[in-house]
Amino acid sequence: MRRRTGLLLAALMVAPLAGCGSGSSTSASGAPIVNWYIGSEGWLPAVIKACNAKAGGAYELKSASLPTNPDSQREQLVRRLAAKDHSIDLIGMDVVWTGEFAQAGWISPFAQGELKNVGTAEQVLKGPFDSAQTNGKQYGAPLNSNTRLLWYRKSKLGDNPVPQTWDQLLDTADKLGTKVQETGKRSEALVVFFNALEESAGGHIVSVAGDGKAQVDLAEAPTMKALQIMQRFATSKAAPTALSTSGEDDNRLAFQAKDSGSAFMINWPFVYPSALKADPTLAQDYGVAPYPQVVAGTPAKAPLGGYNLGVGAFTKNRPAALAAINCLTEADQQRTIATTGGQPSVLRSLSDDPAIKEKLPFLPLMTQQLETAAPRPVTPNYNDISLAVRQVLHPLSDINPPKTYPALRDLIKRALASQAVL
Repeated sequence: MRRRTGLLLAALMVAPLAGCGSGSSTSASGAPIVNWYIGSEGWLPAVIKACNAKAGGAYELKSASLPTNPDSQREQLVRRLAAKDHSIDLIGMDVVWTGEFAQAGWISPFAQGELKNVGTAEQVLKGPFDSAQTNGKQYGAPLNSNTRLLWYRKSKLGDNPVPQTWDQLLDTADKLGTKVQETGKRSEALVVFFNALEESAGGHIVSVAGDGKAQVDLAEAPTMKALQIMQRFATSKAAPTALSTSGEDDNRLAFQAKDSGSAFMINWPFVYPSALKADPTLAQDYGVAPYPQVVAGTPAKAPLGGYNLGVGAFTKNRPAALAAINCLTEADQQRTIATTGGQPSVLRSLSDDPAIKEKLPFLPLMTQQLETAAPRPVTPNYNDISLAVRQVLHPLSDINPPKTYPALRDLIKRALASQAVL
């Protein structure tokens, strides 16, 4: 197999493999077991129960738990897939893994007509659908989606207008003497932050040719603008004290605290169901607005997250895995995922669903952003790109745009040529 992810992947590939399967397995009733490797999600038990009931013994869907951290999830999957583990039938992939896993031959493409609910652009919102395509073929079945929004505490904002741009956001935070909760730790979330700013400024991290090969893009003007915003935020009083180690859940907890000193937060929609569970009265104080613009008057290209479902290339249960996908992407299961986990459906038919809107009143805003969201580069080289961005931009407070810009270009260029130790 051609090496695509540098020294980290090489190390993982030779690491000991624990519990790799050697073939398909069946339930006590003789039905094929579909092993679904996916991170822990609150909606998992409900959708698995529903699909197993609907299967009527044709298959039995079981979740094989992965770590909660996305990087650790990927590491475990890479180890197993590189060893051609037959036990991996179905994979819950972060949207940015699709290109890498497809190029490595670890997941199999879907033939036209195999996906009943998420096989065409007419069925699926643009951002999620584009994330599932690689080299002209569909390798992922969009399961759910996600986008970051601007959250604010109504009681703290008062009569001040809701910021529309990053400059307005930081100006308002300074005026109010408050914090803006945003992720700054060295993780994938840092790449999400930078990519959204770069894309919103009119640039791209890489350009991907028709053969899937990535080349550094990073035009100077949009990249400098993105870096300037990150620098201003990180060195302002609005930045969280622990910005360099803060993750998305840290931001949620800080913003959710009753005595919070934060009027603003950039985060995924999972924060709203969390607030409702913690204190419904507190949740009423949550306001929500579009992801801040980088260029005033030009809508931002908000971050895109979520899961794509992939069928393991070495499974002996492909027909059963495909049947499970077609159940999981039905409207009933999509509705459960959205209302339970705060993660919007990928289906256009549910973009204005009353049951989802009752739980997620900001659904129209999310749907609008998902049509124009900025996917991270869909390329088999993605992991190297991600590691390079994290290495150069962390900590955010050390960003110096004139120096950081060439350093970022250089490291990504070397990483794509397998010349960098990341």
